[in-house]
Amino acid sequence: MRVFKMRVEFYDVDSMEVAWHGNYVKFIEAARCAFLREVGYTYDDMKKDGFAYPIVKMDFKFIHPAFFGDELDVEVALLECDTFLKFSYKIKNAQSGKLLCKATTSQVCVEIDGLKTCFILPEVARKRLEKERG
Repeated sequence: MRVFKMRVEFYDVDSMEVAWHGNYVKFIEAARCAFLREVGYTYDDMKKDGFAYPIVKMDFKFIHPAFFGDELDVEVALLECDTFLKFSYKIKNAQSGKLLCKATTSQVCVEIDGLKTCFILPEVARKRLEKERG
């Protein structure tokens, strides 16, 4: 598991200064990209290897709101990297530690040439990500 810092910006909130639920997608996407950069296997690396990893499923449970100016800790853990990529996320208020949201994403592997779905992750991906599985 790795933790990434974020802040709820003005453009993330509604007129009541509450973070709009759709922006939680942006929070976890940014954290997942940072996670992959830290482990040394980015989406650019995946593309160079000839593969894309589109999201096929997202699940969110919203527990408490985040407000304008809140600092967030976004915890990211890799749960699966054999047949697809599955990540879990916990978004917490950085000051209080209060859990705001839990989420998961699932991504399949697709060969870029021919758009063929892979039912087992390529060896290169498994080797680079296996040590990060939580």
